[in-house]
Amino acid sequence: MRSYQIISALSSKVKQVYRVRCADIDCILKIYPDAESAAKEAEIARKVSMTGYAPKVIECEDNKALFEYIEGDNFNEVFRLATMTDDVAGMELLASRLSIFLQMIYSFTDCVMKRVDFNNYIVKEGRVIGVDFSEVDDGMPYEDLAGAITCALFNGVGEYYSCFPFIQKLLDCFKLRMMDVINEIKVKIDSVSKNTKGNLDRELLLDSLANFDEKCVDWRKLI
Repeated sequence: MRSYQIISALSSKVKQVYRVRCADIDCILKIYPDAESAAKEAEIARKVSMTGYAPKVIECEDNKALFEYIEGDNFNEVFRLATMTDDVAGMELLASRLSIFLQMIYSFTDCVMKRVDFNNYIVKEGRVIGVDFSEVDDGMPYEDLAGAITCALFNGVGEYYSCFPFIQKLLDCFKLRMMDVINEIKVKIDSVSKNTKGNLDRELLLDSLANFDEKCVDWRKLI
C-alpha cells in the first residue's frame, strides 16, 4: 500500500474510514476487518466506477483499499432540506436520480445495495454517486426500492408524509405500486431501531402505506 497522510476520520460502523492525502491527491482509505471484505467492495466499486457512479479504486491490498475522493453534497442532507422546505420538485428530482443509480447497480453487477443509507450517496453534477458498497449482494431491485422508501420515512424532517412526493416518484421510476413492495418495507421498518425517529407508531405508518396507491388522497389530512 502506498504511503498516505491521514487528514480526518469519517463515520463508519463496520470498518475504519479516513480521508487521506496521497501523492498530493485527496483519497478515501478504508480499513476492513479482513482482506475478503476489502476485495469484495473494491470489485463492486471497480465495475460501477466505469459508469461514473462510484469512486475509482486506486489500490487494494490486504485489508485496505484506497478510493478516489468525491467532492459533492451529502444526499441525506439535501433530502432533509427538501422535506423541511416542502420542496416537491426537489424531492422528485432526488428520487429520479437515486432510482437511476439503484437500477444501474443491478444492471452492471446483478446485485443490489441490500441496505439503503442516504448518507452513503453523494449528489454531484446531476447524478447520485455511491461511496459505500460493502453490503452489496445478490437480490432483486424491488428490495432496494423498499430500502429507499424506508430510509426516506425515517430521515425526512417533520411528519412521515413530508417525504411522500419522494416516495411516489420512486415508485413511478421503478414502475411499481406500493402494494408490490409493502411486505419488504415491513421487514425493513422492523429492522430499523425504534430510536431513529422517536416513538414509532408502526401500525399507523403501515396503514397509511397500505392505502398509498389510492388516488385523490390528501395525505396531510390522512395522518
